[in-house]
Amino acid sequence: MLHPPLAALGQVVQYYVKGVRSFIEQQVGVSMLAIVFAFVLVWLAVNLRHWPVATRVAGVFIALGAALNGLAIALNGRMPYEPAVAAAVGACVRAWRHPNESADANTRLPFLGDTIPIAPLHKVISPGDVLISGGACAMVVLAMCRHRRGQSVPSQTEGGES
Repeated sequence: MLHPPLAALGQVVQYYVKGVRSFIEQQVGVSMLAIVFAFVLVWLAVNLRHWPVATRVAGVFIALGAALNGLAIALNGRMPYEPAVAAAVGACVRAWRHPNESADANTRLPFLGDTIPIAPLHKVISPGDVLISGGACAMVVLAMCRHRRGQSVPSQTEGGES
């Protein structure tokens, strides 16, 4: 299945193809990030049942993180970030402000936004990002361990889709 590549393409398009993001969001009324999340979540939903239990747990963490990020975006229009935290870690807010918005008194569920400082990277991330990253890392490790033990990854004919 092409869901992950389509999600990546959606990310590229929203940032580098002028006018597409504003057209989709203003004329169609759908957030580009919601489209990206949808591709990934559909891929996870289709494939989750074919994976070993540990890999399924990692997939659930990814889905939960995406759902938390999606909720923050749906409630606020964009992912909120905490300006004071971003400034404290030296985040270049101007460079990534486009898809995000500064949290204020009107921000709904601000704790789901980008509030976790990652000083060495000069970034601020969300709780959803932590779950997505942890789940993705676990999936990679689990896939590498499976392969190393000589177990093949199920092909589409064996019941798994990719």
